[in-house]
Amino acid sequence: MAPAVQPSTATTGARMLSGLAVLSTIVAAGLLLSPNPLADAFFAGWVLFSILLALTGSLGAWTNRTPLVWVTALLMTGLAIIGMWSIGFVIAPAALLLLGAAVLSQLAGPREDVQAAIIADPPTVQEAVSKTVAGVGSVAIGGWLVYTGAITQHLFGACATETLDCALAKTHWDAVGITSLGLLGIGLGAWLIWRQIYIGRVLAAANSQTE
Repeated sequence: MAPAVQPSTATTGARMLSGLAVLSTIVAAGLLLSPNPLADAFFAGWVLFSILLALTGSLGAWTNRTPLVWVTALLMTGLAIIGMWSIGFVIAPAALLLLGAAVLSQLAGPREDVQAAIIADPPTVQEAVSKTVAGVGSVAIGGWLVYTGAITQHLFGACATETLDCALAKTHWDAVGITSLGLLGIGLGAWLIWRQIYIGRVLAAANSQTE
């Protein structure tokens, strides 16, 4: 059986890989947006979004928030696959680095202070169930808002040339607002659900050690 990865080593590795992912996306942005960065506003937006994802994943790795690293790694991987014929190949290294950071962050395990706080003051079953139900409801409502804003109402109008001025003029800001609220609801609901699963795992591990 292979020796277990020490938490300190895994955490350090996750932080290093996430930092390299940020550096990779910055280099990719420089390559993709030069020499005319705003010639295609939507293209530039996706490129800059990849930097934001890498920064968010790096924040998760440095603060030992594993779900945040996994979410950003999967989003970056999805962006690389969807943009296979445009930006995908250039941001693929960052996606692989973030996936590696997520795996190492998972191996590092939860923070000891958080575990101690949960064990010292565990929630009741009623609290756990109510928060889980609230999380599921938030995800469902958020998904409906995203569908309404992004699919039904359309976020952007068509431009002959995708310049920044045209993109701003043709953007349906009400739909953008609805979609943003929906994404916020999905994120909040997912966090609530994950939090209850996380608490359950910590308590189950603590109970197994005391038996």
